[in-house]
Amino acid sequence: MMLSGVLLLITDHRLPTTSMSDSQFGALAAHYDELMQVVPYDEWADYIFTLFTFANHKPQRVLDCACGTGNVSFELAARGLNVVGVDLSAPMIEEARRKLIRENCEDVVRFVCDDLTTFDLDETFDSATCLYDSFNYILEPAALGAAFARIAAHVERGGVFVFDMNSDYSFRADLFTQANVDPRKKLHYSWHADFDESTRICSVKMRFQRKSGSKKEVFEEVHRERAYTRSEVETLLRAAGWDLEFSFDAYTLNPPHEQSERWFFVARKR
Repeated sequence: MMLSGVLLLITDHRLPTTSMSDSQFGALAAHYDELMQVVPYDEWADYIFTLFTFANHKPQRVLDCACGTGNVSFELAARGLNVVGVDLSAPMIEEARRKLIRENCEDVVRFVCDDLTTFDLDETFDSATCLYDSFNYILEPAALGAAFARIAAHVERGGVFVFDMNSDYSFRADLFTQANVDPRKKLHYSWHADFDESTRICSVKMRFQRKSGSKKEVFEEVHRERAYTRSEVETLLRAAGWDLEFSFDAYTLNPPHEQSERWFFVARKR
């Protein structure tokens, strides 16, 4: 199975204050959905369901971690699930809540602004998701482990957790230096990535320009992600109460390889 997609450092999910500055996904939040128009969210949701099926799991109530503007939350709801989305970024959550009525999902989707390393919703779910390399934004392994543990605390025994991460190869190969100046688009961007092998942190300087008639808006953000190895991820999962059942080269059912740009993980709550 192969799914079409795009390789973007920009993600639809926001993570803990320990990992990111307030400048990330601030000015961008209002333009985020316009930037991500190329993403086939429906196909991504289908792939998530494929992984649930592969794990012999039937989701009903899902915790969508780092939900951003809610695009995947709405796709999951359209497939019959009840969804609670959690995200640290207040501007992104505001955008998600604005779409609730438009998507006709007020009865089955709820959004909460909170930190994944410390959140406590006082409720449990049978499944959890976290997509678009959001966990790479957690720059410290201890903080990533804390997020895994808090998610585990909200998932029932035997529940399944599906998430993705950018591979270390994607950072070393400089895949996040990119630009879009398509004259057919109103929103243009130019990104320059710098990967530090010693710290394993990739910093991406992003410059955006949006034209609307005679007006032009320009803003900049710096985003940072950490390159983790699959063995590091598995170790942190185990310590947080998860068993890693499968890992895949993204959007396929093939095992990861040396040039996998993104990995998907399927873990089960012990």
